[in-house]
Amino acid sequence: MNRPLTIFFVLSFSFLCQCKQNDFPEHPTLFFIANDGNVPIYAADANFIPDRQNKYLVVATHGWIEHSPWPGELAKAIYEKVDPNQWLCSWYDWRKQAKVVNPADAAIYARDTAGPDLAQKIIHLGTDYEHIHLIGHSAGSWAISEAAKILAAKEPHARLHLTFLDAYIPIGWDESQLADINDPNTTIWSDHYFTKDATLRVTETPLSHAHNVDLTKVDPGPNDHEMPRYWYHATVIGKYQTGERYGLSTLYYQYENISYGFGVSFESSPQMWKPVPQLPINNLPVVLERPPLMERLKETLSK
Repeated sequence: MNRPLTIFFVLSFSFLCQCKQNDFPEHPTLFFIANDGNVPIYAADANFIPDRQNKYLVVATHGWIEHSPWPGELAKAIYEKVDPNQWLCSWYDWRKQAKVVNPADAAIYARDTAGPDLAQKIIHLGTDYEHIHLIGHSAGSWAISEAAKILAAKEPHARLHLTFLDAYIPIGWDESQLADINDPNTTIWSDHYFTKDATLRVTETPLSHAHNVDLTKVDPGPNDHEMPRYWYHATVIGKYQTGERYGLSTLYYQYENISYGFGVSFESSPQMWKPVPQLPINNLPVVLERPPLMERLKETLSK
């Protein structure tokens, strides 16, 4: 598919999405996963009092034109895997502001407004977190990157982990601005998971300041810009979610002895962080692949 045709379809999709009505928060909101009778629920930042015992924080956020609260579902999934007395799990909702015709405008808002706002909301919690993990999809990559730059200056004691899911780099933008934090007092590591799909190079560019992983060959297909966020959620719960896209597909996330996705997070593997995973940034992307056909057949028959 050539670029003009791709842009036409993308903008047409955007226009159609503009017509759909959604009950989004009027202003960007940081939601936290709270326990209500052993049932995880969302609590808005204005109504939430953090537990002073929480030492670690994880925040997930979306990108351009998003109708699903999937970052909240990801935060809930992580909440189920960690000690809630130590971890605060949350998601940042700026869907109303991301609902624009031009995806570059969403990236501008993410970089210039959403990112600084997210950082201030985290700082306002008044907790000295030891570890902060920010997860962003598409244009949301600019939000978590800018938030991290502010947090590095304001919370230098916190170790930062940025996870980019199919990071969107508008034409003419410099990808090296993402996660570009050179403060000697800040410990930071980033990973980037991407597919080669119809959005072409604007979402398949390896990042200079991240460990890059190409998911194209393990994409259940057709190759899709949304796949990395489904894949990351699947690495948390161990499979693609039943009833969701790819729900019947097999999850592949390992390369040699490394379990990528959630497996390289501090939430999953604290032992890997000494102080950060020894996985190189600005690397030739690691390519995840399906096992050979006979191995896959044997795996299917064993189920």
